[in-house]
Amino acid sequence: MTTEKEIYFGDRSTFAIRYVPGYVYKNSGHYYAFCHLVLGGQIIGDPEESCFLSTWKNSLQRFKDQIQNDFHSIAHSEFSNRSDKELFELVWKANQLEEEYKQEYNYLPVLDNKVWSNCHISIDETTDAFLITMTELKGRIQFIWEGWREPCPIDRVVKLFSVTVDKNLVIETMESCLETIENEYLQYPVT
Repeated sequence: MTTEKEIYFGDRSTFAIRYVPGYVYKNSGHYYAFCHLVLGGQIIGDPEESCFLSTWKNSLQRFKDQIQNDFHSIAHSEFSNRSDKELFELVWKANQLEEEYKQEYNYLPVLDNKVWSNCHISIDETTDAFLITMTELKGRIQFIWEGWREPCPIDRVVKLFSVTVDKNLVIETMESCLETIENEYLQYPVT
């Protein structure tokens, strides 16, 4: 894969999107590109893994719309005064069976499943090797993530990371990326 046209939207040290224009399969109408979230300076996913562009764009658009139009959906009274690990566990516990709860976090309440629906991030196959959450923190967005399996680098598997970002930066980053993709994808080369 060439990275001649590699573009980063946003702030690579906090929240960004990495984009490398892709290609279209001949006679299929299926467009692919190399699109990845960048959280706290880490590319989420394998930079060599392309994504099915329509799925990625639609997921990113929903993610942006939620933050822009329904920001309170990532807030919960139980999130106050919690550590990063507790916040992370609260979100995942909301989508687990009782036998899946981590014993050391039994003291945490089980929140409604809508907390998991609103606060976990899954865009497409590029994010599948990571567990990612977003919660409101003093009017900003706190992203907490850990590697889950390959292709996440082995030294990041089951290691927790966190970054807090201004919500306007997140929205502007996603808007810029989506606009660029929309203006370019019809000119992707045919393979």
